[in-house]
Amino acid sequence: MKKRLIAAAATAMLAVNLIGTSVYAEVDSNEGLEIKENSESVTGYTINFTYTDPEATDVNLLGGFQFYETGDINVYANGFVLPANDSQANHLIGPNEWMPGAGLRHLNDTGSTIPMEKDENGVWKTSLNLPGGCYLYQYSVSYDGGETFESIADPENIPVCNTQLGASQTRSQFFVPYDEKQGEEEYYDWGWVTPIEDEAQRGEISTFTYDGLDGEQRGEIYLPANYDKDRETPYKVLYLSHGGGGDEADWFYQGNAGNILDRLIAEGASEEFVTVCMNNTVYVDKFSADENDKSYSSNNDYFLYCYDNIKDYLIPYVEENYNVSSEASEKAFAGLSNGAKLTDQIFINDPSAFGYYGLFSGSSAWAWPELEDYSQYTNANIYLAAGWADQLMMQNTYHTDGDKTLMGAKEQLDAAGIMYNNGERYVTVEGAHDWFTWPQIFRDYVSNTLWK
Repeated sequence: MKKRLIAAAATAMLAVNLIGTSVYAEVDSNEGLEIKENSESVTGYTINFTYTDPEATDVNLLGGFQFYETGDINVYANGFVLPANDSQANHLIGPNEWMPGAGLRHLNDTGSTIPMEKDENGVWKTSLNLPGGCYLYQYSVSYDGGETFESIADPENIPVCNTQLGASQTRSQFFVPYDEKQGEEEYYDWGWVTPIEDEAQRGEISTFTYDGLDGEQRGEIYLPANYDKDRETPYKVLYLSHGGGGDEADWFYQGNAGNILDRLIAEGASEEFVTVCMNNTVYVDKFSADENDKSYSSNNDYFLYCYDNIKDYLIPYVEENYNVSSEASEKAFAGLSNGAKLTDQIFINDPSAFGYYGLFSGSSAWAWPELEDYSQYTNANIYLAAGWADQLMMQNTYHTDGDKTLMGAKEQLDAAGIMYNNGERYVTVEGAHDWFTWPQIFRDYVSNTLWK
């Protein structure tokens, strides 16, 4: 068998499970994922995908393999400014059209469907030339001629958090390094999401269970390198929420938050602190008629129910079992999408509970109160951010009773005279409503706002 390289960013994302110090791990195999240096590739790399299933009639590769031209107003806020007969999708660029120097940026971590071809041995294959980035992907498999499909993670590249920490992530992951052929190193070098080389500087990510509002619940926690349970000064703590349908592993696996924190702390861009992730999806069924009912995502009662669990069960557990601060000024809450709505709901209803509130790609603007005096909201540090092409930057709910956009929250804060982003404008990064965007936002938040 020939030797290949697989992305250890997929098999070693969690600090407690890292294998060696290299970004890649060598294995002997000719199945699964191969990330290969290729001088003939426009990006310097070719990624070969291989899935073995002789019984399948159709197999597609699903992943974030499309791009947009930076600054293209046609993709802003998911095409918010486009006429009704046009859409953002008409202005996107596929992987085979990628070229250096064109100012192309990642968009949608599940945006592409690529048919695979089966050989005589029942092995399905396809290849892509991709620029630097951290990619999520699945295989979509049919056994009835394409009538129905089931999406599965790559069986040769199972999310490590599923096997080691008991999470339920449904997509595999790989990392493509930067090559000078790609140009624009500042954007395409995504090495900052990979494990830091010095193992002594890696924090620890572990899972825990606690008695929650409706019985036993799960969480995951990041402890910085050299965490001292007996340190005289408790660690500051960030409570960090996933988005709709996510779980406690989203930020540490799909978002690589642990790797990002390791690097920022080692570089002196952040002080050491603890990060706690929870699972708010477990409460969705209480507020949905069926699995297709998404009304919970605009339901105040759902978010306040989640907060009751966090406030009365999760936080007391964490404060009892870890050396973290209970002072509001040393606690932060942040989240993406539905987690941003939850963050906003907490801020609206309990503004003094945390010293920092981070809204990433969304808000509960529909729930903002009309008051004569907003002074109770002026003490906390507020952070607003979204991707340029994100539908929750602006959309058809904007300026309505159902407004859940970032711009809606921004304008409400402006009208109330409440400062955000340390007096600067809201943060915009390249990307949409996806896991290319949120790691960039998280990195900016920790580097420039949190505990500052």
